[in-house]
Amino acid sequence: MNKEWITELPCTDGQRRNKNTNSKTIAFFLFPELTPLDLVGPATVLENRGFNVEYVWHNREKINTEINSFKLYPSITFDELEYVDILCVPGALDPFSIMRDEKAMRWLNKVGKNAEYVTSVCTGSIILAAAGLMNGYKAATHWLMGEYLTEFGAIPVHERVVIDRNRITGGGITAGIEFGLQLLSILRSEDEAKTMQLIMHYDPQPPFNAGTPNTAGDKITKMATDETYQLLAQKTPDYQQSIMAAKKFMEENLC
Repeated sequence: MNKEWITELPCTDGQRRNKNTNSKTIAFFLFPELTPLDLVGPATVLENRGFNVEYVWHNREKINTEINSFKLYPSITFDELEYVDILCVPGALDPFSIMRDEKAMRWLNKVGKNAEYVTSVCTGSIILAAAGLMNGYKAATHWLMGEYLTEFGAIPVHERVVIDRNRITGGGITAGIEFGLQLLSILRSEDEAKTMQLIMHYDPQPPFNAGTPNTAGDKITKMATDETYQLLAQKTPDYQQSIMAAKKFMEENLC
């Protein structure tokens, strides 16, 4: 029998956690087919640090992710959460389909405009940009997707973590841990972030020097590019139409 590994996020049993009214609220925006590591990296850093951490979506039904057996349960709904101190949007191979969800994009725009910090990991910055929250801001994203930031008025920067005023964005997937540690240092202190880094044993030593196009070389970069866009085309053949529709919606409703 196949088993589903389901993340034990809060409220899976319908019970609300007690909130600390003196702590900041961090909201992770959930959506179908997100990349789990974009979320799990920073959530591992920030959970159990005394923040009120929420995972928000239309409802509390389980959400599929890019990993078939890895499901997420939201802790709260858009209608229940009108203000957050820190908004965080993870990414996905396909960050474009969610842009067709007008209620989700309106919620991001409304909450993001009032948040103390607006943040993302990987292609989550493209979703933020489509929600009208990144115009004129520098931002990180996955190295393959920078052009789509430009489509929505953001300025792509090829760094692991980019801080531009109150916008804090992490690069592709694995940068989520570094993003989380940077955010923790800003919200609390460098010493607390260092302590969490040690607790997590975060001391990356990759087996190959191939984490960027510059170090991977032309051959590997082409292989990675071709494979990624083939998967995107299979998953969402009309993603270009989603981009055009999102730009129109943003210009007419979110700016």
